[in-house]
Amino acid sequence: MNNQSLVIPEVGQFLRHIGKLVSIETIQPPPETHYIFEDIEARGELRLNGEVIKHLGTLSDFFGLGTSVKNAIKEMKEYCQQIGITKNSDVEAVVIRVVSQFRTKPIERENFYAKGYSDFERVNRWDGDLPEPTETIVWSSKE
Repeated sequence: MNNQSLVIPEVGQFLRHIGKLVSIETIQPPPETHYIFEDIEARGELRLNGEVIKHLGTLSDFFGLGTSVKNAIKEMKEYCQQIGITKNSDVEAVVIRVVSQFRTKPIERENFYAKGYSDFERVNRWDGDLPEPTETIVWSSKE
């Protein structure tokens, strides 16, 4: 494929393995265009009295926007059923949605997971002006 024909996503568009494009900024000097993506992951944890006692893994939105949370909740419910965690158990199982943003710039390579689109590499030198990652409990065995 001719790299000249690679597509840059529009704001609001989701690219598998990268995230959802939330903004495009031109940074001066030197003039450089940055594409800011938002990434969502879902992390499973076991807690006792609010303290984390075990991390059970992290899922990404690899299969589409929102799939990390949906799949993590499904897996955590199955896990709780298998080992006997209920809303009355001392141990609490939770799924935490983690939302983060990062700067990128396109590179002259096709995105392996989003055919026809440019791939992107992270740009770290301006990350300090992006929002801190947010963590939200989206499911609990106590509910």
